[in-house]
Amino acid sequence: MDLTGKRVVVVGLAQTGVAVAKFCAARGALVTGTDAKGIDDLTDAIEALDGIADRLEIGGHEVESFRTADLVVMSPGVPELPETRAARVAGVEVIAEIELAYRFLHPEAMLIAITGTNGKSTTTALTGALCAASEQPTFCGGNLGNMPLIDAVDHEANAPGGFVVAEVAGFMLEFCTSFRPHVAACLNITEDHLERYGTLERYASMKTRVFAWQRRDDYAIANANDPLTVEGAMAAESQAMLFSSSAEVGRGAFVSPDGESLVLRLPSGKEERYPTHELTIVGRHNLENAMAAYMAARLVGVSPAAIRAGARDFKPQKHRMEMIGVKDGVVYYDDSKGTNVAAVAASMRGFPKPVILIAGGVDKGGSYEPMLDVLDTVAKGMVLIGAAAPVIRAAAEAHHVRYPIVEADDMQDAVTKASYLAESGDAVVLSPACSSYDMFENFGERGMAFREAVTAIGGERLD
Repeated sequence: MDLTGKRVVVVGLAQTGVAVAKFCAARGALVTGTDAKGIDDLTDAIEALDGIADRLEIGGHEVESFRTADLVVMSPGVPELPETRAARVAGVEVIAEIELAYRFLHPEAMLIAITGTNGKSTTTALTGALCAASEQPTFCGGNLGNMPLIDAVDHEANAPGGFVVAEVAGFMLEFCTSFRPHVAACLNITEDHLERYGTLERYASMKTRVFAWQRRDDYAIANANDPLTVEGAMAAESQAMLFSSSAEVGRGAFVSPDGESLVLRLPSGKEERYPTHELTIVGRHNLENAMAAYMAARLVGVSPAAIRAGARDFKPQKHRMEMIGVKDGVVYYDDSKGTNVAAVAASMRGFPKPVILIAGGVDKGGSYEPMLDVLDTVAKGMVLIGAAAPVIRAAAEAHHVRYPIVEADDMQDAVTKASYLAESGDAVVLSPACSSYDMFENFGERGMAFREAVTAIGGERLD
């Protein structure tokens, strides 16, 4: 794809938008960067693009820039706009950042794309670690951390035999037209972002677009226990590979009956076993994440030995069921990224210790029953914080829970009260099932407050 002399509009000037603008300008494009935010919110972006962008439109979008562009590139999270519709009417192509990056990737680099409602960041990071353990050049990024997929183009992994591992979200796939990973995984689909998509079916159709442009020699990994992911994989031209934490599958991955191995059944018919005790991540949901990651890595040629080594050395990402402290035999886990009910239900299912759960924040309007059903099997208590505390309490009381529920004024109070409820051998888990914006700027700040609170009660920090 030749960008020389092309007029490219980059919509959204957060980290990815800035990276795209720099990428296009470096390839001879005339770049207009545009963002609805004001100057005060975009100081860093304006400074970063000084002398690089030909034009910046701050505090709004100018429709004429869109109509007269040769290409419009959407940053992650930016929705369809009146200006992008006007661009299409004028015959201008509108694409996602990951679509632009894909067009510049070497055809012999192995692209792995991972999506789903929950677990995609952990699975992407683990897959990247497994690939890196092969000692082949590996890029791991996308909608993960601070490495947008566009950065992979100039990475050493963008070459024959290199591995490019990307977390992708539905709103990225929404603006794709040819994005074709050699291995694509859709981990699960549960209610989320319905304010954008309206219905679960529409949301699912965006997630499963990760399979849309695959061909017969590609692989589609889907959760055998999630009909929407399976439907998407089976509708694709690629070869479907399923994983299940509860039943055996013919082709794909499952947990051995004794729970001691992850069993992979590969397209060749070969069966491989990997010890579950080598995983550094806990919970049944993480067994599912690991199965998807192991399969993805094997399907692009990573050896069994490298997979085992990568799994043993893997460290969970921050705020994703991360063991961060211990005090008097009680282990403290930061799962602040558990921002919806399905995520918490998944993380609690099969948890290896009795749990005192810290939950609450901004209520998202859904039912808490899936979470409460799972907590029946593992919870010893629940501490509630934030605006959603009375809502969760009411749901728990209607569910007739048998463990104590207490409310806390802030995170320090919550950790203190949780520690009183816990005994040696238990776990205190921050997994809020809510967004953080009533008390914190984001889930990361919430997680850091939890860590500081664990230190304040005399906990030994492990992070």
